Amino acid sequence: MKKNFLSCILVSGFISLSSGICSKEGVAPALLEKYPQYWILTVDESADKYTFLRTNGANMFRKSILKSYSLTQLAIDEDCEFEAALSKTEFTNKDCFTLRLDKNKKLWVGVAQSPNKQEWHAHTLNTTSTDPGDGYKFFIHKMPDVDGVKTITIESVDQPGWYISSSPPGFNYAANQLTLQQASSPDKATRWQCR
Repeated sequence: MKKNFLSCILVSGFISLSSGICSKEGVAPALLEKYPQYWILTVDESADKYTFLRTNGANMFRKSILKSYSLTQLAIDEDCEFEAALSKTEFTNKDCFTLRLDKNKKLWVGVAQSPNKQEWHAHTLNTTSTDPGDGYKFFIHKMPDVDGVKTITIESVDQPGWYISSSPPGFNYAANQLTLQQASSPDKATRWQCR
């Protein structure tokens, strides 16, 4: 009888521990990997094209590329390879991530409200700071791999429930401006492939 009781306690404890590993934010599974990682973030635009993320040093944009284009060459030709590194949120000390341009580690990806205050856009901050604040941090939600490629959604720490999106902005802005869109859960947000 003692053995059965002890077994039930152990199984119960394991289940509790397992549910803690898969946290509500979905960050924990990503934490099981080694960081920093270096990503070119893409979305399948069509059978032969990707949409990828890039910066011009001040703003973040979406751009199309043929899938036949070498990703190694793309990282050389464009400012599109980002370092994903572990961080902590400012006030709640939760695990999160920063995204910086690999070629220029002073360029941090962040979020800001559009000038008309109707949208959230992604931009970059040029700073030597080692922690530019929650406006430049993200929760990375691991999604099922796509054809063996790591797939994630990227939620703003500063604007919970807002995710980096492949959707275009309103008509007032450059059609390729990188936006954030609100989603009720990570699995309803744009899924980016980490290449």
